Amino acid sequence: MRYASRTSCCGAGPGGFLALVLALFVLGCEEAPAGPDSASEDIEILAAMEVAIQDEYKAELVYLQVMEDFGSVPPFSNIVFAEERHSEALARLFQARGVDVPESKWDPSQIPSFSSLSEACRAGVTAEIENAEIYQGYLDLDLPADVRQVFESNQAASLERHLPAFERCS
Repeated sequence: MRYASRTSCCGAGPGGFLALVLALFVLGCEEAPAGPDSASEDIEILAAMEVAIQDEYKAELVYLQVMEDFGSVPPFSNIVFAEERHSEALARLFQARGVDVPESKWDPSQIPSFSSLSEACRAGVTAEIENAEIYQGYLDLDLPADVRQVFESNQAASLERHLPAFERCS
């Protein structure tokens, strides 16, 4: 580890010397501490990832409930595995940032049951449209490339594969 002198490295003056030394002890001189804009952007991106993974967790539970109620029926039997892959891709984003992967906040008792497979398919249509809208709302942010790729991929799967499958069965 490098330590800063009072007048060099990263432009700190005597007033902030102690704080700078502590920061540099952790970060090293070449890395400037993140400013408030960077921190708020990071929080915004983590919040977007949290919303996305919770929506994927919910879809997974809903589709599992449909399969419990009606058996292993398409398209639920196929799409439930895709939802697992979506949440796993999002989990890797958290892990890449050294952040704990959020646990599902969904309790199975919060998950609806449907009176018919057709009703469940209509709910699937709604869920996939809402899922795509969640991702669309975040794609306007200045996202890191890996986050953007996962968001776009998950959104495309919802719109191009899941939604048409649910529309066919509703």
